[in-house]
Amino acid sequence: MKGIIDFCKREFSVVVSFLAALISCLFVPVTNYVDYVDTDTIGLLFCLMIAVAGFRDCGLLSFLSGKLLGGKEPGSRRTGTVLVYITFFSAMFFTNDVALIAFVPLTAALFENHPKTMIYVITLQTAAANLGSMLTPFGNPHNLYLYDRYKMNAGEFFSATVPVVLLSAVLIFILCMLIKNEPLNADSRRGAVIRNKRYLALYTVLFMLCLTAVFGKVGVMVTFASVCIVAAIIDVRIFAAVDYGLLATFAFFFIFVGNIRNIGAVSEFLTKLMDGREMLASAAASQVISNVPAAVMLSGFTENARAMVLGTNIGGLGTVVASLASLISFRIYLETDEARPFRYLAVFTLVNVLLFAVTFAFAYFFVL
Repeated sequence: MKGIIDFCKREFSVVVSFLAALISCLFVPVTNYVDYVDTDTIGLLFCLMIAVAGFRDCGLLSFLSGKLLGGKEPGSRRTGTVLVYITFFSAMFFTNDVALIAFVPLTAALFENHPKTMIYVITLQTAAANLGSMLTPFGNPHNLYLYDRYKMNAGEFFSATVPVVLLSAVLIFILCMLIKNEPLNADSRRGAVIRNKRYLALYTVLFMLCLTAVFGKVGVMVTFASVCIVAAIIDVRIFAAVDYGLLATFAFFFIFVGNIRNIGAVSEFLTKLMDGREMLASAAASQVISNVPAAVMLSGFTENARAMVLGTNIGGLGTVVASLASLISFRIYLETDEARPFRYLAVFTLVNVLLFAVTFAFAYFFVL
């Protein structure tokens, strides 16, 4: 029983999406549910996870952070700012959750003697990861899905995301200037090296292949087969680093949305509800069920791709559950000595609500 409870806590999104899919199946005739699943999105997401896991296994992210933080003992403001911005830019290419997994533990180690500053810097890192990952179709899972779902081209996607990301970079800098400047023990940031340059080169090739597939230049099946074969040759253990729970969450929500669209009254209600309110509805839904499920669920009832991209990405700000990546930071923080979860949640909510309000207003009036 305890094992089941632990699994539900650890894979909450999987459990919720499974129950949603199961319940929805009770209201529609039995069909081939596999047809509802967007296998291209799941396949590309799997390939990107393999490539990024390879980068982490080779020590690339730790090496980059060590280089950026090298030199003489800097103060906490400079160190915190560097950590926030390396998270911001890393999330654009390696996804928001990977960026946080890589750099939040480093922040916790460097700021262990400054608990209040640690909370603030981790909060900024989390917001930076969610905003930075907005830039690219592969920065986070729901962007990849929306890009494929609406058959967007690069121009359509970047015209929506670039203005908000540029504003975000300025807002984050202003907030970084509020970091209290104190001396730090910087031992934790030294000594990181690339562990296997040949493997790193191969994972880089796989990552570039994934990007060409995202932009429709190479077939998904070719990419999937290539990644699986090369990864198995390099180190078969890398497959264990894939977030299969997230892939399952996508599959279950695809089934849920497919069933809902076949329930006439519900489908008509949601379509009318979304009409003209796509950005607001997707951002609001993200606050409760997080932006990945919100993107999958609501995209089935609107063709307004631009509003969905803006709403679900900006919707990653706000509550701690608005983005699954935010929960990663929270879990890492809870593992630190003398963690103060209520203080963390208070600071996190204040900063995220502020960023949400400013970026949403900007996107609604000047980008949408």
